Amino acid sequence: MQNDNEIFEEIKRSTNLNPRTEFVNDTRHLLVKKANHIRKVSKIKKLSYYWSVVIATVALTAWTFLFGGNQHIVKSYHTVMSAIPKIDEESMIASEENPSVFIYHTHTTESFTPLLKNKNPDKAYDKKKNITMVGAELTNKLKKKNINVLHSTTDFEQKLRNRNLDYSKIYDISGKEVQTVLDKNKNLKLIIDIHRDTQLKDATTIRIDGKDVASVSFVVSENSPNFKENRKIANLFHQKLEKKYPGLSRGVLLNKSQTNNPYKQNFYNHDLFANSLLLQIGGVENTIEEENRSVELLAEVIDEILIEIE
Repeated sequence: MQNDNEIFEEIKRSTNLNPRTEFVNDTRHLLVKKANHIRKVSKIKKLSYYWSVVIATVALTAWTFLFGGNQHIVKSYHTVMSAIPKIDEESMIASEENPSVFIYHTHTTESFTPLLKNKNPDKAYDKKKNITMVGAELTNKLKKKNINVLHSTTDFEQKLRNRNLDYSKIYDISGKEVQTVLDKNKNLKLIIDIHRDTQLKDATTIRIDGKDVASVSFVVSENSPNFKENRKIANLFHQKLEKKYPGLSRGVLLNKSQTNNPYKQNFYNHDLFANSLLLQIGGVENTIEEENRSVELLAEVIDEILIEIE
């Protein structure tokens, strides 16, 4: 049996045909008729699709706004969305809402000579490159451990200048923000005021696992009404760090005001909350990398301690 190609080849080799005029006219008429039919069917399909869309849209609109369908849609949307597991990066990190830790910086502009063009330790202060970068790093580390943290970058020194107050009033300024945070967040477990020490690198650096790490220290006011509690939480941190990373903590430093006037005593805001820390991470000559290595180790200890404290 011949296939299509063989038949076409035979037609091409055959002599020219001279069909009758009636045959040609009948064939043309038949082809035109079929073409019109195909065009008509196609048009009907397009019109049917168009009107189906219009009718469906009208019906959906009427159901939504006249018969309360919008409530069903919203409910269905939330049902579907709640069933979808949230696996994006942000959903895996804790937030600032209902914080258990509050981090701030009374001496906001304290900076590090490696970050600045000016290498004079006495002038290592900057409005942008400063200790708040260390606080931000600690905040991120804790959030990745599913700990809700509130981090303040308020420039308290600028507030001091705006009010033309003496520098000795700096803790009064930062203390107002601490009190505001305490009033709004009843589940706080720990408040940390992060500073950097004025000592040079030899005194504020330790070697851990072959890398330089900024050492830490804790300052506690002996004048604070919460002195026993303040010292207890500081000692707990020191002991935990000493056990896990010997030498990382340089200890708890007790500071006592020389005046008996309660209005001139410096409590470091420790009088506002029992579990308050003045934490010094590294010193003026430490690099930001050394600070961040210290922060990573501190985050481990904070994670452990939050489970133990009320």
